[in-house]
Amino acid sequence: MLNIECFFLLFLLLLGFSAHAAEEFGDISVSAAAMFTGDTFHGYAEMRVTLENRSHSKAHVVTLTFPNHAWNNGNSLGQLARSVKLEPDAREVVSLLQPPLPVNGDGQVRVEVDGRHEGEIRAPNANSHCNSTSRGEEATVFVSRSLDFDAVERVFQANRGAFTAAMAIGPPDASGSGYQPTAWMPDTRHGGPNWLELDYATPQQVTRITIYNTQSPTTVGAITLIGISGTNLANFAMSSGRNSSSGHGWRIEYDCPATREPVKTVRLDFGNTPAYSIAIDAVEISGPTGSQWAAAARASSDNGASAPRYLPGRVNADAVESLRAESPVSEWSENWLAYTPFDAVVLNATDMSLLSPAVLAAIGDYLSAGGNVMLSGRTDLPAAWHPAQKKSLHGGVEYDVGFGRCFAFGSENPAALDGQSVQTLRAAVRDAGRYWQMLPVDSGAANAAMPVVENIKIPTRGMVVVMLAFIIAIGPVNIYVLNRRQRRTWMLWTIPAISFATTLIVFAYSLLREGITPDTRIAGLTVIDQASHHATTFGATAFYCPLTPSGGLHFDYETEATPLVSRGYGPGTSREIDWTQSQHLQHGWISARVPAHFHLRKSETRRERIQIVNENGKLQVINGLGAPIKSLWVADADMNVYQATGVAPGQKTGLILSPQSQPAEKSGANELLREITYVARPDALASLSRKFLTPNSYIAVLDGNPFIENALGAVSSPKRTKSSAVVFGILEPSLAP
Repeated sequence: MLNIECFFLLFLLLLGFSAHAAEEFGDISVSAAAMFTGDTFHGYAEMRVTLENRSHSKAHVVTLTFPNHAWNNGNSLGQLARSVKLEPDAREVVSLLQPPLPVNGDGQVRVEVDGRHEGEIRAPNANSHCNSTSRGEEATVFVSRSLDFDAVERVFQANRGAFTAAMAIGPPDASGSGYQPTAWMPDTRHGGPNWLELDYATPQQVTRITIYNTQSPTTVGAITLIGISGTNLANFAMSSGRNSSSGHGWRIEYDCPATREPVKTVRLDFGNTPAYSIAIDAVEISGPTGSQWAAAARASSDNGASAPRYLPGRVNADAVESLRAESPVSEWSENWLAYTPFDAVVLNATDMSLLSPAVLAAIGDYLSAGGNVMLSGRTDLPAAWHPAQKKSLHGGVEYDVGFGRCFAFGSENPAALDGQSVQTLRAAVRDAGRYWQMLPVDSGAANAAMPVVENIKIPTRGMVVVMLAFIIAIGPVNIYVLNRRQRRTWMLWTIPAISFATTLIVFAYSLLREGITPDTRIAGLTVIDQASHHATTFGATAFYCPLTPSGGLHFDYETEATPLVSRGYGPGTSREIDWTQSQHLQHGWISARVPAHFHLRKSETRRERIQIVNENGKLQVINGLGAPIKSLWVADADMNVYQATGVAPGQKTGLILSPQSQPAEKSGANELLREITYVARPDALASLSRKFLTPNSYIAVLDGNPFIENALGAVSSPKRTKSSAVVFGILEPSLAP
């Protein structure tokens, strides 16, 4: 009977928790979650909202808008929205994906049902994406819950930056009071709750805790001592301590009876105390066997985004932040864009066995698009990931998959990795982070990398001539003529008439000079694995519009579009995006006569390919890439290189054996990307193609780009669109020469 009662009590508690987790708006239940908590600096941050229609007979249209209220400054996102029709008794998980621009708002998601504003829900991890003032400030490692988080941090030397939890490790080292980069401080852009957990290398009995603060200590919150068994041994209020000066701040001492077992962890809960009031330099525990400082730490958040203001000229561009997953892998996102904020994803063999096929495919798409994946406990890869090359590591294997790399190790323990493997992992993550730091951050630099029009200068000379003529006509000429005719009162209509005529002249001048049709440029490097029908693209698109397009831009759901603009406070534009029908960049993304550039990544299933056939001992190639091939180089298994030029779509032509002018380096797609960059400049390929080709691969330069959509749609004109592509293809064994 007791077990039955306990079961029902547990059931009621879980039911109460679920009811608390979801907000009710009439028939509609809404709850939001995120895979992680913390700062990210590039890619698309995902918020997953679960919607449920409890009505058995009536359908509803639910519109989600984030944030509920925005206070925009600089280039930022003022609104993300998505509408969903829920049939009776339907349940749907909806993704709200935030492109790599900051959202400055109230942290709430507005919920509208059938066009009526019903209320708001709290957005998880709100205002944490791309709010740093410098692009790609830190590389970010996403760690599964099933791994030893501290061991992974040590591998990547993660979370050792200013204001992070690691700053509370060891003895006090702040040089003064107030905001000290060598102390931990929560993210000042967010509300609570805030907390800090500290682990001690040698668990011991505790009779005293001493907390060193660089801010005036708060009296709100509680301290919990956690034993080696994981149980809470003691809990007392922060207001119960003795306060004294420590030279560079404040020291608070708390006495307690000797704990019944050794203490492993101290947790400081600050509740909703404002983050700017919290700054922990060190926490010391003392007892019968002596005293010690914390050896490891983790926190609800950190104020690392503020580091540039307090460490001018000293911010480490190679810093790494690690984020622990908030949910088990079985609940991870099925959208590859949700993983784009991470420079590495760390999993173990157990995680891999629990991944659903859709999540496994999403992580595979992320890997192909330049991500890094570290696997512990297995050295092979899922067949769906299709590695192109592999290299042996001590205790593991490094695989090339598209533009990405997967590091698979036999050991389950990350701490067991040898020094060379650790250095390889660190270099891969930091290289991935640096890529985003090196992208241009203003229209001038972006247009220099990929000009969308030949001349974007304002026609100063013509405008000066028109304005000078206007001044002369509306002033001396107008007065002289009216005086001669003794009609000075006509100025009441001649001045507006001359102004109107001048406006028409300026408009006509601009129209004749530029027209109204936008200029578009598209370029990219695409890796095609013909065996798996998978294509990954790094590219760019640029727009120059004489008039602001009212329809905005439309990208598909699989495209990561990074606007090449500056971030942070200052001049800029608020932008809006709607995810209902597509990735619709509605307002603020393009302004008249201002070039707009986007860095693009895509990871998707494609059928484009080339076919190689042997006809009477002569190799022929059939162009199935969807655009004319300007130049083609094909390498067989022995690295013999064949060439072809001028192959129209669907047409066949002969392959000619190329003389070996240089030794093959077999460097692959990543080195090709470094050489021609995301704008896919093919200039050097004629002389360097052999350097990048690997066995059974090809490189094609296309006149056109079937892999990147023209986001302007019908507004654009083929005559005013420049499109090109470079393709690195991996042949099926059956098609290899």
